[in-house]
Amino acid sequence: MNIFKKFSVILLVVAFIFSFTGLTPAHAGGPSTAPALGVAASFSVFANTAITNSAPSVISGDVGLNTAGTNYSGLTTGEVAGTIYDTNGTGPDGVPGNDPVLMGNVQAAISNANAFMLAEGAPTVIGTPLDALVLTSGVYDLGAGQLNGGVLTLDGPGAYIFRTSSSLTSSGSIVFINGARPCDVYWSVNTLATINGSSFAGTIIAGTGVHFGANVVLDGRALAMGGDVTMLSDTITGPSCVVPPPPPSGSGQVYVAPVYPLINVTKIPSPLNLPGGPGSVTYTYTVTNIGPNVIGDVTVKDDQCSSVNFIDGDDNGDSNLDLNESWKYECTKTVNATETNTVTACGTASNAVSTGVACDTASATVTVGIPVIPPLIHIIKKPNIFLLPAGGGAVTYSYTVTNPGTVPLHDVSVTDNKCTGLPGRVVGHPGDLNNNNLLESNESWSFTCLSNIFQTTTNIATAEGNANGFTVIDYAQATVAVAAPKLPNTGIAPSDVAIIIVGLLMLIGVFYYLARKKQTA
Repeated sequence: MNIFKKFSVILLVVAFIFSFTGLTPAHAGGPSTAPALGVAASFSVFANTAITNSAPSVISGDVGLNTAGTNYSGLTTGEVAGTIYDTNGTGPDGVPGNDPVLMGNVQAAISNANAFMLAEGAPTVIGTPLDALVLTSGVYDLGAGQLNGGVLTLDGPGAYIFRTSSSLTSSGSIVFINGARPCDVYWSVNTLATINGSSFAGTIIAGTGVHFGANVVLDGRALAMGGDVTMLSDTITGPSCVVPPPPPSGSGQVYVAPVYPLINVTKIPSPLNLPGGPGSVTYTYTVTNIGPNVIGDVTVKDDQCSSVNFIDGDDNGDSNLDLNESWKYECTKTVNATETNTVTACGTASNAVSTGVACDTASATVTVGIPVIPPLIHIIKKPNIFLLPAGGGAVTYSYTVTNPGTVPLHDVSVTDNKCTGLPGRVVGHPGDLNNNNLLESNESWSFTCLSNIFQTTTNIATAEGNANGFTVIDYAQATVAVAAPKLPNTGIAPSDVAIIIVGLLMLIGVFYYLARKKQTA
């Protein structure tokens, strides 16, 4: 009986050490192969019944709807950098012929990819939430998948296949270390995927729909074989295939969070007003890189002007948008009636410092048949830091608001959806040169907002102004990444550390028992 008491003490010590260190064994799933998406690979969003959106959302790839285009709600073509497809080719604006018809093989390709994942053998069954787990590549069966506000760490290269027997719910985030990449992560969800929190990663294939909460950044795809996709000011990009940078030497932490790029676009029509009736308008778009590193694969798309042409700006001819470059594009069309159109500029950071897809939008109105000049407004948003260490910290966001038009703006305001209240209120000196409370074309108003963040956060700033009966709005978003902590690099995996600790404690217990037995002999 005495030996059992001693062994119980040992187990209690083990439990105490685990609770103190937070060690979580690394699991190795069965061998896995990434499913082939085929013609569906270019789609960031696919829904079988409906797509519902609350602006502003940003989608870097194609959008598909496996029904008539009338089943869109709130989605605009200006929020989609790729092409929008549905079964009758109407698109969100409901005009026949404006968008291509969705081919049936896209739905089949998604279903085949899901069937391939379900057929993969030798899975590892995980009966607990995904929070705080460190997983290597493989096949994992989850039951009802849950990431309850914590962090799931994926460790090492290879395909990660997660299969749920029912739903998937996440309010946490995923980080990547030692060669793991978002483009190698796949989620086969039997029913509904509900994604909240600030970020998520991987290609989601869901049986009855994918629903996003507000301001989620998905580095991946949302593909619903059945049901709908709903978005609420979300960003869906990638999935990126860049390996995050290695840890700083001797830091004791791994900076596993990606550093997200920032891109900015302005749009200026010439002329802004056609008082005599329909006429030709040339739109000029200027695309710049706000940081922190070069951006490639730049695309510029206007939802109502189809031939956007690059003019100049690539000074060194390397096809990358560098920090000191300003790329100019133009598109000319005949405007027959007063209209507002939106341009979306996107680019991919493809180096070891920065990763992911960045997008920005800008809108402009041209009036026709009335002697009223519409206003323009533009905002640039930049954080003072792009990557925080584990635990987070303070970030100062800087906002610069300008007037690219000819009409002075009144009642100018700047708000930020995740930097609100004290001390996170947007404040600043407006830069009103003549003190008339009007933002004029030669002025630049500056604002700042200080916020403490504890997890990877994407927030959206909104600049608003008024003139000549019009309210104009421009948006700018930025992502600040927060690294996940990890033990110093000892060359021993967390699971091995756990085994070593248990073994040592059991060995101590054996020696203690033998010593006591010798004393009583």
